[in-house]
Amino acid sequence: MRSMKKILTGMLCLLLLFGCSAEQAADSTENLELTFFKIGSADSMVLSAGNQTVLIDTGEDEDGEEIADYLKGEGIESIDALIITHFDKDHVGGADTVLKEVDVQQIFVPDYAEESEDYDEFLEAAENEDVPIEVLDEEVAFTAGSANFTIYPPEETEYEQDNDYSLAVSVQHGENRFLFAGDAEETRLAELMEQGDLAHTFLKVPHHGRYAENSSEFFSEVSPEIAVITSSDKNTEDEEVVAALEDLGADIYLTREGNIHMVSDEKSIEVTQ
Repeated sequence: MRSMKKILTGMLCLLLLFGCSAEQAADSTENLELTFFKIGSADSMVLSAGNQTVLIDTGEDEDGEEIADYLKGEGIESIDALIITHFDKDHVGGADTVLKEVDVQQIFVPDYAEESEDYDEFLEAAENEDVPIEVLDEEVAFTAGSANFTIYPPEETEYEQDNDYSLAVSVQHGENRFLFAGDAEETRLAELMEQGDLAHTFLKVPHHGRYAENSSEFFSEVSPEIAVITSSDKNTEDEEVVAALEDLGADIYLTREGNIHMVSDEKSIEVTQ
């Protein structure tokens, strides 16, 4: 992948790309808006602050058109960053359609390859649209509007489970912190817990609400006030996950019950579904 794409490195490039410094972001009072799509047991979230937008994952192949139509309907003509947490079909499947229909400035991906049609179509679309891909093997940070993003790549080069290659994304917006954990399973969850200061106001629950041996410990360290689970009527979330989050007092929202929209004003978070 590295030989096929231009890899941008260095904080300066990222700050120039997003056209905003961390100091400028701190001075801004722009709301951060988040949308989570009802697309079955698949992930796709749009985060917008001011006139800058970040898209995390793109659902399955048939979801790409819905995501692109939503962005156009909201007047979003450009995606400043597309983050593909890992290459399973329910995270990268719609990426080729999004890339063809929406102007994407930059792509971030984990450092591994996948043998699948969805993965190949994603790479081909990025190549055709001349969108640079940055393959992450170390932490990277950038700002988008009033939000500060940090992406944490997996620490190992090989895992038994593809889900453990998931990028984790932390977003700081004033007093609110948002954590997106991809499909992280036991090994990757342990890595995240070892990094320290895992407390976040919000958690996108990893792996569609599947319960891992250390899920309860992970949830306890995150201690979210709000949690979203991307599940479907066919593939529902595990009862143990819901119980563990409820024990922490988290408000739980399920994408199988409809699209979820959030607005952060840097102090509080308003949720509608």
